Amino acid sequence: NNMPVADHTDGRTKLHFTQAEVAAHNSPYEDCWVSFLGRVYNLTKLIHENPGELAQPLADAAGTDISHWFDTKTGDVRRYMNLETGLEEYYTPMGRFLHIPPSYPTDDFETDFDLPWWKDHEADEPQYWVGMLSSKTRQIRVVNMLTKDEHTLEVCAEDTLEQIQNKYLLYNKHAGSYAWKRLPDQLDKEMVVLDMQKTLEQNGVRDESEEYEELGMDDDYYVPSLHLYFKDDLSVA
Repeated sequence: NNMPVADHTDGRTKLHFTQAEVAAHNSPYEDCWVSFLGRVYNLTKLIHENPGELAQPLADAAGTDISHWFDTKTGDVRRYMNLETGLEEYYTPMGRFLHIPPSYPTDDFETDFDLPWWKDHEADEPQYWVGMLSSKTRQIRVVNMLTKDEHTLEVCAEDTLEQIQNKYLLYNKHAGSYAWKRLPDQLDKEMVVLDMQKTLEQNGVRDESEEYEELGMDDDYYVPSLHLYFKDDLSVA
């Protein structure tokens, strides 16, 4: 993941997303997410409230990373020098979009916004910014010891076990009724119960993928397994 990153550990959000999760929100007018400079934005509301051609470049970008629209140093939309006018202007080869002023004098440019949408993460109460792009994703295998079902998930290294559990609800809506455990460090010990408020790494589930990749070993060797043990009555669906 070599894309420019603003800050993967912004104190006001604990939610991280993989690029695949962002890509799943790819409906231009119904569910439009984008990522840029390490942040994830849900632009659906913005597009709904501002229909028209200025929303089109945003809708067209649904589910993608648009870091190349921005200057990594300033976090603002890239600019260029217009040789005809001698003025610096925003560089928008994808087409002018919402909150970008026109390059010609006009009285129909709406200026009633406090911050342009791409600076929404600076607002006291963000409307569009939903979290950070994961700086490192990893694969885990979740094994249900009751049903013997197995699922391999791509999760964020920054995710807590509780957040991973929420992602696993897609496969098992009763995931909260299971104790989540990992294999012990020594074979003669008991399974280790995982702390749902901590990350995989903090729970001792190391990410060894790079070491195995260097050895040319198959994915299956280094995808760690989490074991789910049924613990109580079914939670209310």
